[in-house]
Amino acid sequence: MIVILEPFTDNSHLNTYKNHLRMENAYCNHNGKIWIFWNQEVDCKVLDSDDQQVTCEFNHVELPSTFSTTFIYAKCRAHLRRPLWDKILHHAEYQGPWCTVGDFNVITTTKEKKGGVPYNINKSFDFLSVIEACGLIDLGFHG
Repeated sequence: MIVILEPFTDNSHLNTYKNHLRMENAYCNHNGKIWIFWNQEVDCKVLDSDDQQVTCEFNHVELPSTFSTTFIYAKCRAHLRRPLWDKILHHAEYQGPWCTVGDFNVITTTKEKKGGVPYNINKSFDFLSVIEACGLIDLGFHG
């Protein structure tokens, strides 16, 4: 499985990318910011999709049960991310293994920011609340 966030091209190139990546299946959300590719060893069922997230249920041929993943490409403005936080809270009720990955466009600590204007950590409170309410674990970042 391969996921591309903000591919900087329109949806008409989805099949071209699918073929170059040698994947059998592809999906993109309606605004084209989240592209998902998977091969025949994976069964993917899209459970929910909007302009900031795609939630899928996956079953791999070598795994005994399904798992769910929410792929995120969040809006830059805090007030536009509020619907995303509500969706994540909803998806956290999924019965089974679930994770969420992507670009949340908000940070959890000031150590994640380099240069520029100092960051006001108050901007992160909604995100931190969602992480805590859902029992998510921040695996960190590199880059």
